[in-house]
Amino acid sequence: MQRNLEHSLKKIIKSNDFLKNFFSKLIKNFILKRLLFLFKSYKFKKKFKEVNLNILLKKEIKSPNHTKVIINKKDSLKTIHINFSKKILDEIVALSRAYDCFEKWIRLLKGLEQKSNDPIYLDFQMCDGGQKNHLSMEQKNIENLIPNIYDFEANSEIKERNLSKKEFSDFKKLWLTKENKIFWRGTTTGRNYKSIKELNSTNRIRICKSFRNVKNIDFKITKISQNYMSKKKIQDYLISEGIFASEVSESVFSLYRYYPDIPGNSLGWGTVKKYLSGNLIFKTNNEKQLYYYQFLHPWVHYIPVKDDFSDLEEKFNWSQKNIDETIKIAYRGYITIFDYLQNIDNYFINSLLKYRI
Repeated sequence: MQRNLEHSLKKIIKSNDFLKNFFSKLIKNFILKRLLFLFKSYKFKKKFKEVNLNILLKKEIKSPNHTKVIINKKDSLKTIHINFSKKILDEIVALSRAYDCFEKWIRLLKGLEQKSNDPIYLDFQMCDGGQKNHLSMEQKNIENLIPNIYDFEANSEIKERNLSKKEFSDFKKLWLTKENKIFWRGTTTGRNYKSIKELNSTNRIRICKSFRNVKNIDFKITKISQNYMSKKKIQDYLISEGIFASEVSESVFSLYRYYPDIPGNSLGWGTVKKYLSGNLIFKTNNEKQLYYYQFLHPWVHYIPVKDDFSDLEEKFNWSQKNIDETIKIAYRGYITIFDYLQNIDNYFINSLLKYRI
């Protein structure tokens, strides 16, 4: 229950800019900042009792999203040294992201010292955009990419639900029962904005507006973020434009055949779950990469579209005329991502072992 309460609180804070700003200011109180950090550290150590963790704050680490990890094989205690930036205390979102990441990473870091005879020095960048010379969940340099936290969540879902890979005949039968529609729900991410004019300049708003009257295409905003103006004013505006709807659970996307991978601040990290649900993905060509992009190819695992999605209707019409090939593309995307997720631990460890600053 405590875990569910904490998860709900983090979700509310992340989606509400007033609360985000309020809590960010609140944790600038020295004592409260320290208590919050100590609480997170205590939770790590309690959860991973078998691992000797040394968690410190370092002034010389400038970015709140930058973390240094040191694993020394000669250390008889087999200690994992995790050094965070002191600035993480000023960023509740960065602190929450760090907890989410290391909750998934520590069990893999634990066994890493057995893979190398030399001390291991790792630099992680946990923000959406990543950083060139650090291990990142998104960036242009594929050499330093690691699977992102949504990938690990999808991997956990496979294990928890004891899912097995579908045969093509079963996949096709299920896919044909889905609603014949491109369905998307998302947040007003992409940039900070303080006016309706600036809001309208964001990619997601432009795309939602351009397809609001197109048959079989249903794009809506469900959450408001990065706003420096009245949330009610924004919601009223989005409702008047016909592009606002209530939030839906992840399972709802599996009821539809198609999903558009629309980037926001970052690439669509959650799209991995849509591949796993069997959606046919419409995807743009991006300079930045996610780890699993290396396994995907246009017209083989997804249908490519322009950055502004201006050719989406044309590609959708092609799909309608070529349903058999469309199902094959969706299936290849599904099995490729399923295989990737089943081997995610190995991909993560291999990236760490290859890492060079």
